[in-house]
Amino acid sequence: MKSKVFSVSIIIIAIILLLSCIIVNVSADTQDNATKMLTLSKGGIIMNYPSDWGYSQASSNDSVMAISKLDSIDSAGIGQVNINVEKRAISENLSSYLENTYKSMEYDSSFELISSGEVAIGTNTAYEYIYTSTDNGVIREHKAVWFDKNGQACVLLYSAPLDQFEANLYVFDYIVKDIQFA
Repeated sequence: MKSKVFSVSIIIIAIILLLSCIIVNVSADTQDNATKMLTLSKGGIIMNYPSDWGYSQASSNDSVMAISKLDSIDSAGIGQVNINVEKRAISENLSSYLENTYKSMEYDSSFELISSGEVAIGTNTAYEYIYTSTDNGVIREHKAVWFDKNGQACVLLYSAPLDQFEANLYVFDYIVKDIQFA
């Protein structure tokens, strides 16, 4: 009888040890597969972004830096799902500049303004514009957050095809909340 109890005890201990090893392995794999954060610093702007995004080419001459979802970068190096940071010298206040910019977009039938309003980046007032555009039959949604930085109009602009916009918006929202200025 004692040998049967002893055998059952050894089997139970072996099962517990085996389960412990499996749990430790799953935990280690989960940590290895966790998204790592990377940092990009350029033009006095520092942003952290997930490792499944990377530096890409921008189509704007005012661009300071651009990142794109890695699996969306085309052969020209431009991401179809991207976040672009731009700076533009302005001769008027930011609010007037934006009013004129978006008013001129109203006359272009390929753009449709969805919403606009004030938001905050840290303790600074910023302006948010959400709109769609159509180019070569592809509808893209954009979310732009504008702010004044030393007399320059700065914008963080997220763009993606309509069917990919919501799924990747969390990266842009994280960057807006986390962005730093040197």
